[in-house]
Amino acid sequence: MKKLSALVSLFLFGFFISPTLSQAGALYDDVYDTDSALDALTYLTDNGVVEGYSDGTFGPLNLINRAEFTKMVVEGILGVTPDATIYQRCFPDVQEDWYAKYVCYAKELGWVEGYPDGFHPADNITRAEAAKIVSEAYEWEDLGTLEYSYFSDNQAKSAWFYPYLMKAEERGLFDTLDYYISPHELITRKQMSVLLYRAMNYEAGTPVEAESLSGEDLSYEDVLATGITANYPGDMDFPAYSQSGWSYGCYTFAVKNVLAFKYDFILDVADMQDRIGWDGAFIWTPEESQNFATEYDVDDVFTYYGSAEFFLKKLAMGEPMVLYIPYYVGSENIGHQVAAYSFDENGVWIADSLSGGVQRQIPWSDVFVDGAHYTLNLTEFRQVKDGGKYETQGF
Repeated sequence: MKKLSALVSLFLFGFFISPTLSQAGALYDDVYDTDSALDALTYLTDNGVVEGYSDGTFGPLNLINRAEFTKMVVEGILGVTPDATIYQRCFPDVQEDWYAKYVCYAKELGWVEGYPDGFHPADNITRAEAAKIVSEAYEWEDLGTLEYSYFSDNQAKSAWFYPYLMKAEERGLFDTLDYYISPHELITRKQMSVLLYRAMNYEAGTPVEAESLSGEDLSYEDVLATGITANYPGDMDFPAYSQSGWSYGCYTFAVKNVLAFKYDFILDVADMQDRIGWDGAFIWTPEESQNFATEYDVDDVFTYYGSAEFFLKKLAMGEPMVLYIPYYVGSENIGHQVAAYSFDENGVWIADSLSGGVQRQIPWSDVFVDGAHYTLNLTEFRQVKDGGKYETQGF
């Protein structure tokens, strides 16, 4: 049975809708000047830790594999180029390949252990695995500044990844917008860059502040007044598949549009209906959401009453989400679900599955109804290594 992770692995160089040259930043052709990771990418590029592809792109949404990440830490961060004649043949699947000297060097120092059958160098790396390698490379100790993790899915001290995520969390490497960090999320080149940027700056004594919520009851006007900007421009190309033939399928097609953008994965809705037991009507039940997470290897994070600050900061970080907005048939509001991906002072940009599938801007009053400072519900999806979870959170 094909799952999302298996399909995405076919797209090793990932999917990203390239901006036009007039929209692109000066650093890479597919990184906007408004990208939330621009400082990280500039710093790492200037320091020779990362580089783009020969066509001038960086591929911020591309996944990164275990061998690539190990090389970046060994050579890019620590400045070590191991002797290939010494560091080789340390795993059954690591012989004299280009990455052998980095992996074998990391193994000798105890940073990586591998699996019973090898290192799996081509496997895409997870957040927990990346945190372990960085933590071991810098020889981080437990600072003892946190009694518990902020994240609900990093509470089990018996989990192998717990100490490494805690060490990274203590050093301010993780954003705390969500209550879930998804330890097994397959991280992108953009996420990897932010992690390394914060780690390097922490080591240099110049910590970089991660994103968090203020705890204040802010309106969208209050948040906009801080100068926050969207990661993506509203007029960029964003998938907008039509729900034609699925009268009550707006939520599913909003999910389809988000997954198409993030992972270049085109959801087969009829097949999905059979696999998760969806009856074709309205939003999924919690059981159907969990079935989807398991079948498609994603963490499905559903947020009730997402605050204006949470919603806008997510979009400012480049995280498209499924968003509820009002939709009236006569005088009755039956609701509608869309994919939100950008904003400006006039409103929120969405991909809408109605009208054959369109991109359009909706006013702020459609997002924060009757002056409310919160949305009704939001959903985001994160590809994980194997078998995702359906999680709910409220603010």
